[in-house]
Amino acid sequence: MRERARIACRAAAVAIALAAAGGATTVPAVAAPTGVTQTAPAPAPTGLAYSYDAATEQVTVSWDPKDPADTVTTGYREGSCSGPSTADGPCFVRASGPLLTGSSFTFHRAAGLTSYFRLYAENAAHRLTGSAILTITT
Repeated sequence: MRERARIACRAAAVAIALAAAGGATTVPAVAAPTGVTQTAPAPAPTGLAYSYDAATEQVTVSWDPKDPADTVTTGYREGSCSGPSTADGPCFVRASGPLLTGSSFTFHRAAGLTSYFRLYAENAAHRLTGSAILTITT
């Protein structure tokens, strides 16, 4: 609440300064409020692929490793979708549990099923950027 009051006071000071300057078009710089940061979105994961081991009923999903120049992505979260495109219905993110930090993970899936998988890159502000949807057939 105090921060909003400070911003309002700064805006009023700018308006007074403009009026005193005869409506000059130069606006004095006003610093952004402290504690407010903008975080760039993480780049979407690419290169999704999977393999299936029928003997153990294990699916391994892999993706391209994080680019060394990527300083935004803090990790990845798995998701599932209603169909092969977002037009088929929503995708859901598994928000609980630790972030995936490597470039693959394994899970159990019975044979004879088709599912739709999406990987989400997460940034420090917990904003998610989804990959293309991967169709997994076991």
